[in-house]
Amino acid sequence: MLKAVTWCAKCLFLYFLVVVAAVRCSWIFTTPVWQLATKMHWTQLNRVGFVLSYFLPIFAAAGFLFGLVPFGKLGKALGDLFRSFFPSVSSRLAPERDAVPPVLWAWLPVTLAFLTRFATWQSRNSSVLDPHRSPGRIERFFGPLYAQTSGLLDDRWITDRFLFTGPMLFLMACAIAALFRYRLTGPRNVQPGTEINDEASHD
Repeated sequence: MLKAVTWCAKCLFLYFLVVVAAVRCSWIFTTPVWQLATKMHWTQLNRVGFVLSYFLPIFAAAGFLFGLVPFGKLGKALGDLFRSFFPSVSSRLAPERDAVPPVLWAWLPVTLAFLTRFATWQSRNSSVLDPHRSPGRIERFFGPLYAQTSGLLDDRWITDRFLFTGPMLFLMACAIAALFRYRLTGPRNVQPGTEINDEASHD
């Protein structure tokens, strides 16, 4: 039971880190793209408008790139280096490895929260029974800034984008990339379905 709670806590902690990155560091991901797009005359938007319009695809691409990085192996290498200098201390601090990396399922909690918010959102200009509300809902949560109308923009538009949609896409892309990396770099001569667990022991 404790292992399950710890594993779930790791998933939530990953989501928390991604939210902090989305809220506090979004300019790190979007500014280089905005500068390139401006230099190549692909956009006339200022930096704020560009962030609000294209943050989601840029953040999802960043999540995919993060998923390709073997942070677990890098951590293991640093841990081995630390143990070589402090063997008595590091033996007591060695963490227990997860059978399934939390990064593969960290998207699930925020996705459930997103789906709840997505299903319960109502446009300012439509009723609950309005059959044309679904296309507006998709534009509201996934569309760029220029596609928003007065009925779609509200005081929670930015919050939903940076707390739910962005982190969900980032973690989904990160999980896909990590799974892709496990498949490519995992042991070849093992039983099917065990390569992820074997690779996860190092990641």
